[in-house]
Amino acid sequence: MTERLEPGDKRPGLFRQITVRLAIFALVFALVDIGIVVYTYLSQPQTLAQELLDLEVSRIDPGSIHTYSERSDASNSFRWTYTLVEPLPVGVGATSGPGNARLIDWTKREQIPGGYLITGLRSLERDGKEFWIRLEFEGHGLRPFAEVIGREIIQHVALPLVPLSLLLLLFNALAVRSVLKPLFEAEQQALEMDPGIPGQRLSVKSAPREITTLVQALNGAFERLDKSVSTLKDFTGFAAHELRTPLSIMLLTAGKLPPGEVRQQLSDDIRSMSRLVAQLLELAQAEALVLADPPIVNLAEIGKAVVGSLEDVARAANQTLVFHDFGNSDALAHSEAVSRIFRNLIDNAIAHAPSDRPIEVSAGPGPRLSVRDFGPGIANSDRTNVFKKFWQGGTRSEGGAGLGLGIVKRLVDALNGEVTLELPEGGGTSFSVSFRSVDLK
Repeated sequence: MTERLEPGDKRPGLFRQITVRLAIFALVFALVDIGIVVYTYLSQPQTLAQELLDLEVSRIDPGSIHTYSERSDASNSFRWTYTLVEPLPVGVGATSGPGNARLIDWTKREQIPGGYLITGLRSLERDGKEFWIRLEFEGHGLRPFAEVIGREIIQHVALPLVPLSLLLLLFNALAVRSVLKPLFEAEQQALEMDPGIPGQRLSVKSAPREITTLVQALNGAFERLDKSVSTLKDFTGFAAHELRTPLSIMLLTAGKLPPGEVRQQLSDDIRSMSRLVAQLLELAQAEALVLADPPIVNLAEIGKAVVGSLEDVARAANQTLVFHDFGNSDALAHSEAVSRIFRNLIDNAIAHAPSDRPIEVSAGPGPRLSVRDFGPGIANSDRTNVFKKFWQGGTRSEGGAGLGLGIVKRLVDALNGEVTLELPEGGGTSFSVSFRSVDLK
């Protein structure tokens, strides 16, 4: 079963997922690069030793170094020794020239019991004069080299790689957004589709082949769905139309039976079936209705005509219809659609809200109509369901199909109006329909 997305769903979008994956890839690449740097240095102990001496020399204050000094940590896990060196004759640590000797930097690492010993010669400047210092480091393990490796990672990995990775990530994010833009447009079009309007399709321009294929597949599915719904509506309307005559004949035939409970029950059942068939036919017509460019109609005139045509029906149900004209009831609508709205709301009140008080029908003030009854009303938990097709609440009387209010909702939507349900003080139910004002024409 496909999981349904609710409004405001917080799951990450495709763009965010791709961007996160690119960021993870960049991070993994950086970690691999760091691993290569660490492995390279660990496999070259002589280079590590040289870098360690260079780092230590950069920290030395020339004024604090005398002929000989030592430094060690609190746990004696390593020890530094510094010795000032005078120019040497030709020999170890010096190069020969014509008539003189010159010292050079050198580094030596050797294993000793319990660790290693690193010795070397480095030059320093003090008071504008160059002098040389001999360094010895005695330690064990990799901890003394942690700062050396860390500096190398910062200088040769972080500084060049981080800006480059951020630029690449930004570029990739922009590129992904540009590629996915047609998909976002298709998503927005799909969200704005009105299920009640057939023939709607998705449209994207300059989209990649995969997105174009997806949109074409969806449009094909929409087209098949429209055909299926159209076939179903046509069948419903055709079946309802064809059943009207046989049901009328059955009602006449039932009237010829001897008076009694059986004839009454049969007649009531046939009337219920006739009402259901009439509503199915009206629903099929309402679903196929396209109400474009509505004219100006007077809601009061239409309401009076409908009330007059339903007085006998109300009287047969021991009900009374009262019409109120509050004036200024012109609206942008179609008279046939408004007539059906009046008829279904009144029919709903007659059939589902029996009461000894009259059903109040009104038009105005402004482009609105309302129908109120004083029946048992509708429970708050059922208010969101009353306009659903074939829905019947617990207060509904037998014989109803739950189509009347569904027809009203479809007609009102086609007219770009709004239908609301109210539970007024004093009991009962009030349905109000607002139409577009003539000022908007």
